[in-house]
Amino acid sequence: MDEIKLRQLLGSMSLREKIGQMIQLTGSYYEKALDAEGDADTVMTGNEVEGQIPPWVFQTAGSVLGTIGEEKIKNIQKAYQKAHPHGIPLLFMADVIHGCSTIFPIPLGQACSFHPELVKKCAAASAREAVAQGLRATFSPMIDVAADPRWGRIMESFGEDPYLNGTLGKAMVEGYQEEPKGDHHELAGCLKHFAGYGAVSAGREYNDVEMSQRTFFEQYLKPFREAIKANPSMVMTAFHAIDRVPISKNEDLLKKTLRDDMGFDGVLISDWGSIGQLEEQHVAADQRECAIFGQNAGIDIDMMSRAYMEHLEELVLDGSIPMEEIDESVWKILCMKNDLGLFEDPFSGMGDVEILSEETKQLAKECVMEGCVLLKNEEMLPLKDDGKKVYWVGPYTSSRQFLSRWSIFGKRAHVETIESVLKKKGKQVDCITGSTILTKKEAMQWDVWGPEEETIEKQLADEEKKLVSISPEDTVVLVVGEHEIQSGEAASRAFLELPKPQKDLFDKVWARTKNIITVLVTGRPLDVRELSEKSKAFLVVWRPGTMGAEAIVDLVYGDGQPSGKLAVSFPYSVGQCPVTYWDMTTGHPMKHEKDRFSSRYMDIPNAPLFPFGFGLTYTSFTVKDIRGTVTEGKYASVTCTVKNTGQIKGMEVVQCYVRTKLADVVRPEKELIRFRRVTLNPGEEQNIQFTIPKEEFSFYDRHMNKIVDGILFQLLVGTDSTVNDGCDIYFE
Repeated sequence: MDEIKLRQLLGSMSLREKIGQMIQLTGSYYEKALDAEGDADTVMTGNEVEGQIPPWVFQTAGSVLGTIGEEKIKNIQKAYQKAHPHGIPLLFMADVIHGCSTIFPIPLGQACSFHPELVKKCAAASAREAVAQGLRATFSPMIDVAADPRWGRIMESFGEDPYLNGTLGKAMVEGYQEEPKGDHHELAGCLKHFAGYGAVSAGREYNDVEMSQRTFFEQYLKPFREAIKANPSMVMTAFHAIDRVPISKNEDLLKKTLRDDMGFDGVLISDWGSIGQLEEQHVAADQRECAIFGQNAGIDIDMMSRAYMEHLEELVLDGSIPMEEIDESVWKILCMKNDLGLFEDPFSGMGDVEILSEETKQLAKECVMEGCVLLKNEEMLPLKDDGKKVYWVGPYTSSRQFLSRWSIFGKRAHVETIESVLKKKGKQVDCITGSTILTKKEAMQWDVWGPEEETIEKQLADEEKKLVSISPEDTVVLVVGEHEIQSGEAASRAFLELPKPQKDLFDKVWARTKNIITVLVTGRPLDVRELSEKSKAFLVVWRPGTMGAEAIVDLVYGDGQPSGKLAVSFPYSVGQCPVTYWDMTTGHPMKHEKDRFSSRYMDIPNAPLFPFGFGLTYTSFTVKDIRGTVTEGKYASVTCTVKNTGQIKGMEVVQCYVRTKLADVVRPEKELIRFRRVTLNPGEEQNIQFTIPKEEFSFYDRHMNKIVDGILFQLLVGTDSTVNDGCDIYFE
């Protein structure tokens, strides 16, 4: 539809029709009505929602979340458009976070690939599957800088670094929103949660955020500034308050910073109920005030609160909210629907793509392998078929729980077990489940005790006998980790240890043999100090998704090699959390172990167990000859030579960090500013150059003015965040 016709449509809409576009309902309302009526022609009477929401809202709501399925969506859409005075189509949205039907690794695992193009491909594949099943918008990517593993949603983030979050967030939006063959089959992306949600106090979900304005602008807004360059269709507000002001009523942040400064011109959507929650936060007297604050802040769509549906109409009619503001929001929503081609064909793309195609599954497997991080290897991996006895032990050898709580449309039935993959590959190994993932008490508390757990519990006596057969010369691949329920939204944890049944299992195995290869399945960094110390090899596979079992087996046997780098530090102890490589410099740095009066702990090191950017491969690399120059006062360039010093072909992520050597404010110890993946044969070396625009070095001085000139910087190049080798850079 051209702009003139779209403007005419807006002008012809009633106030209730306009407000309806600004309301998002869960699809369950429409699904229940469809089931009850059984006839698409009578679904939209509103009888089924009487007493829950006003029938006119049901009949005019502009978007729906959480419903998927070609036939179901077609039936709802036909009934809705037939009943709507102007036939405006519904927009179906959902949380497609790391895959739709084919589940890719969690975003934190994808981030460890340091491979934007791969992340983009995975997003594009997710979009194709989602659109084929009727969805046209996703609430992804989440680009909250997240460094506290106590926070369950760290699994949904790209980790602790602002630059990496922005780079991968931009790539993911591009993947979702690319238009195959120039048609309207793209999936609208949504940056979330604006902003700072990854820094919730104490890592506790839905908590507030306390930080300086400078840290907020430099570290936590940086990913959004970068990802907005991909023109995301939407941005989602966060639940929390920043500087004591809840985001959903923060006009300065949402209008001045997001709209004016960053240039975002798409649709701003609330998180679930966050406008109505202003009353719970004691910053609004009632839902009427919630609606005023949400509208004044420029939030275009109210997701699942009662504020807009119950009060916007009266607020416009009594002059409290100008009609022009309503029109502005509705125009953005109509434009998004028009850009998606919904007015021409609301069913475009449905059924066009094979779900769970072999091509998509192989892409998912590639993503697992590139995101797995090898943290330790005492010449144990890759495992050789040399006739020695090998056991695969742990609940994840027989479990299909490789998805996550954010893979809401993925099915475990499509996931292979490690045991079945080993059999298909003809590996002569014994598999021992050994334990449940959680204790029965924990599993029942969180309602995840099911038939699988019952079966394992009944077999534990036999499993104990199998463990006794392990001898000191045998090798054990121990696959352990968190339960799916233990990470994701509303899954904050104060203790980060492995669940007790699996910790006990590890101890039993260690008593039999010291040849242990530990494979960790997790949605967050855990406290793995003891496990990693006692293991001869330690591989983190995150929550790997549909192709997890195949990728794990291939990695262990060398039919591929891990090349991931940590996108988030693994703490030495939970007492360090949050711990980041970009911590601020201190006036009392610890210079030696006996230096008591310094910024330190008495009982643990300051450094994490495994730092950001760290990750081994099955070969080795060196970085040397680091040189820097400034070109025309506009760019800094740094060059180096990377060499594969090992015996096999491998991939390394060369990382470039910047350090501010002198400023009028305290600055981070170092900050990632560039990275590059390099694949080299044994003995091969390659020259690499990073060219960085001057403005990327800028930061806020003590008056909150951006500066860069007259500042001495140091560019550091290496293979993880502990690097200190580099060269000085100075802009006149």
